[in-house]
Amino acid sequence: MIRQITSRSNPRLKALIADREQYYFFEGEKLVRDLVEKKIPLAILIVNNRYESQAEELHHQTEEVWLVSEPVFKKLSSLKTHSDFLAVVQHQSPEINLAEQPLIVALDRIQDPANAGTVFRCAAAFGIRTILLCGESVKPTNPKFIRTAQTSLFDLQFQHYPHIHDLINRARELQLNIYLTSSKISTQQIEPNKIKTPALVIFGNEGQGLAPELLDQFPTITIAQKDCVESLNVGVSACIIMYQLMKNLNL
Repeated sequence: MIRQITSRSNPRLKALIADREQYYFFEGEKLVRDLVEKKIPLAILIVNNRYESQAEELHHQTEEVWLVSEPVFKKLSSLKTHSDFLAVVQHQSPEINLAEQPLIVALDRIQDPANAGTVFRCAAAFGIRTILLCGESVKPTNPKFIRTAQTSLFDLQFQHYPHIHDLINRARELQLNIYLTSSKISTQQIEPNKIKTPALVIFGNEGQGLAPELLDQFPTITIAQKDCVESLNVGVSACIIMYQLMKNLNL
């Protein structure tokens, strides 16, 4: 069904904005076409009414298409210079059976959406299929996170744990091998090629890292680097370590 929506006070528009955190908003023609190519079901396809022909071309992926006016698109867009294509995808967070995963990456209180999105995209590129978000980590519906992670959201599975200790307790129940990451040298330091699977590898908050009491309990993976830099960005660090894990574990 194709609808014309030209008013910013349209009830359907207001309802969508009110429920925004229930959806992923993918903005930009390339991203929309990538979703269509991956055959990801779209809840709504929203297109500037200047591009009605492209909307008709893409609408087979969804039952609902909105052709909207410029003011309506501006209200929906999170960009300073908005695109003319937006795909709305239902947010789903199914329970993951951690016992079946050979390698799990966890992000504890990672608050920068670009950092988290980079981890997701690199994880998908390196064959890692499970990411867990802990504590006050960025929400996966965050627009900047989605722009960074892009369609990698659909190449892996992820869910949220209220607190890192909830995850660690669950990992211990499942007898997972738990490894932390840190920029500081540890007495239990371990090289990525020495870890045992099934493994849980945890990355900490951008500024604070992981809690000291955790660092004292588990082996720590550290990236060798020159002294002129105190620490690497967590997104960069995670990508380096995940690449090493991919090679060593044959993911």
